[in-house]
Amino acid sequence: MSSPELNRFLKFIKSPYFNKNEKITTLAVYVINRIKNKQEVEEKNVVWELLETKSDYSDLKFRKLCNDLLDRFENFLATENMLSQKLLMSNLLLDSIKNRKLGDLIEKHIQQSSTNLNRNMDRSSDYYLQKYYQQKTLNNFKTNYQKKTELKKGSYNSYADMDRSLDAFYVIEKLRLATDLQTWKKMYKREETIDISLAIQLVENSFLSKIPHVNIYFLMYSLYVNQEDEKTFYQLKQLAKDNINRFPQEEQREIFEVIISYCIRRVNKADMNFHKETLLNYEWGISTEILLQNGELSPTAFRNYVVIGLRVGEYEKVERFIKNNAELLALDRRENALNFNMARVDFYRKDFDSVVGYLSKVNYDDIWYNVNSKMLLIATYYEKDEIDLVMLNIDSFQTFLRREKSLDENKRKLYNSFNRYLKKLIKVNFEKSKLSALRDKVSADQNVGNKKWLLEKIEALLS
Repeated sequence: MSSPELNRFLKFIKSPYFNKNEKITTLAVYVINRIKNKQEVEEKNVVWELLETKSDYSDLKFRKLCNDLLDRFENFLATENMLSQKLLMSNLLLDSIKNRKLGDLIEKHIQQSSTNLNRNMDRSSDYYLQKYYQQKTLNNFKTNYQKKTELKKGSYNSYADMDRSLDAFYVIEKLRLATDLQTWKKMYKREETIDISLAIQLVENSFLSKIPHVNIYFLMYSLYVNQEDEKTFYQLKQLAKDNINRFPQEEQREIFEVIISYCIRRVNKADMNFHKETLLNYEWGISTEILLQNGELSPTAFRNYVVIGLRVGEYEKVERFIKNNAELLALDRRENALNFNMARVDFYRKDFDSVVGYLSKVNYDDIWYNVNSKMLLIATYYEKDEIDLVMLNIDSFQTFLRREKSLDENKRKLYNSFNRYLKKLIKVNFEKSKLSALRDKVSADQNVGNKKWLLEKIEALLS
């Protein structure tokens, strides 16, 4: 928790409305002070004495006290969450006014509730749910006589309004759930299905298709169903760019992930148009902070941008990206990411001496950087025609792969295949028939590290 949050919790725990037990307050003050000063909590019997308890230490009583403090803390979290949701708070207040028949407050808070709804930037499913609750509460304020009068005038539309709000909430949540399930099915081969036929029907045959937030989730789901539909992708991208700020941060990331996943899928199919499209979307995600979590960029997103940018020859752009955005990575990943990815840039530029220099600064404690740095170093020595160093590093790498227990078995095969094929390439030298056979083997093998580079080296010897 941040210092402001800790301070708010202290005010909460000191309030007699939420807590009347002074020992719980003393314990909370003690724990928060230790946290702020980055000190370990002392032994239980020492803490017990600080609570000014006259009785001897009792583990049962101490654990009960800790449990009571935890209970107050959980109440604090729930209260903070509720207070942050203005529409929910507004509806709860309206409902309380209705239940207590506080007539003098009704008009004021009906107006305030409507103002809160109109000013609310968020137009996700929760907005429509809270709008439904507000409309339902307002409807219950009216007497049957008032409803009949409005019906005669043709101005009573409460049920139609509630129905539209409820449909919008239902459809957004149903499509969001279906989209999330598609992601999980892809990642973990799940066979689970849900029926969204009614949601689809509602979108296609009602006003709902005109609501951008409904349409965004509809397009997201459609893109999973028809993965080759480029028109749907660009519709989704434009609609998301126009409306992304009207979604909660968590949902902004969900929408962005669908957009970037589609791009990566097209990149993996060697669609060159989508290499630059992917870079543009990553830049959009970073500049709007959609892609950042707690102000940090994931190493995977950082690496993806570098790899894709290098494939299309955007060396200067990639170098600027690395230097400008390395500070967005977690501190313990920053130095490795900077050095390894700069090594990659210089490898593409064929500045191989610089590659070796950058790789020498990479910390090998991280297994991903360890194995990929080894593979890049071997390729660099090959490019420098330092074959003795290539063979020496391959042998060293193979020994490491045998002994490293933390490495995923599929990854181990991928790196071993790289070593094996590069050794064969060195041995066959300029024998065309053997080079052709080797090229066919590498091409057919689906589990080879640095496959594109290996094939380029074979083709260079064949030409």
